[in-house]
Amino acid sequence: MVQKAPNLKGKVIAITRAEGQAEETASLIERMGGKPYIIPTMEFKMPEDLSQIRDFIEDLQHGKADYTVFMSVNAVRFLLKEAEVLGLTRHLYSGLGKTRIIAVGPRTAEELMRHNIHVDLIPEKYSSNGVAQALVEIGLRGKSVFIPRAKGASPTLREKLESLGARVREIHVYEQQIPINYEKTKALIEHLTSGRIDAIVFGSSQSVKNFLQLIGTSLNLSTLRETLNRPLIVAIGPETAKTLRDNGLKVDVIPEVYTFQEALAALARHFKQNRSEGYAVV
Repeated sequence: MVQKAPNLKGKVIAITRAEGQAEETASLIERMGGKPYIIPTMEFKMPEDLSQIRDFIEDLQHGKADYTVFMSVNAVRFLLKEAEVLGLTRHLYSGLGKTRIIAVGPRTAEELMRHNIHVDLIPEKYSSNGVAQALVEIGLRGKSVFIPRAKGASPTLREKLESLGARVREIHVYEQQIPINYEKTKALIEHLTSGRIDAIVFGSSQSVKNFLQLIGTSLNLSTLRETLNRPLIVAIGPETAKTLRDNGLKVDVIPEVYTFQEALAALARHFKQNRSEGYAVV
């Protein structure tokens, strides 16, 4: 007898992603029998001042980066868009050809390769620690590492690489902000307090912070924690889990591979294994 794969049948799964990026995850949930509930916790925009991007492209051309690390699909897309705005697309491609390129995970690597940008390495673990470990193994001390990423991103990777002897430069290629929609926030709180959301998936520390800021304007801390005690909480990666726990929240599921697809599969397995009420914290 063939055993059925775990599914999300009848479960309402909240996704804390930017509105334009949630569709693919929503489709995955639907294919697994669940009902997606999109909670936009962030939106992205290009920096007004692109002088840092211009300097970055110039330094790439001069071979000043031993490694360039892309930590997200957004970093790839915004950098290419900014190079186009500056009229420096050809120069960017030339500069990227002079550095070893690390993509944090397969989705970021696919985005780079889709634009004919070579990828030298994808770490085993799709995280800051995974990137740091991979760089240590191929030689890091004394090397220059450039990281095009979001303004306000977690300093974990930079601090880790610097502690291992690298010279690190972060280039802010996009900015994140919280989308304010009072009607959606009110509806979200109603759905949470009434128990209509079965699980919430957090893909980054920033999504946790923004989510808490969004609903924290209407709920005090103790009520917020009590409200979030019922739905299962999924953290994609240890850093996201740490941010949740640092804010006094439980973490029920952490996938072994840090992607939304694996997170949903791990969540489905968790539902299957815990059919009775009350879920153990991982």
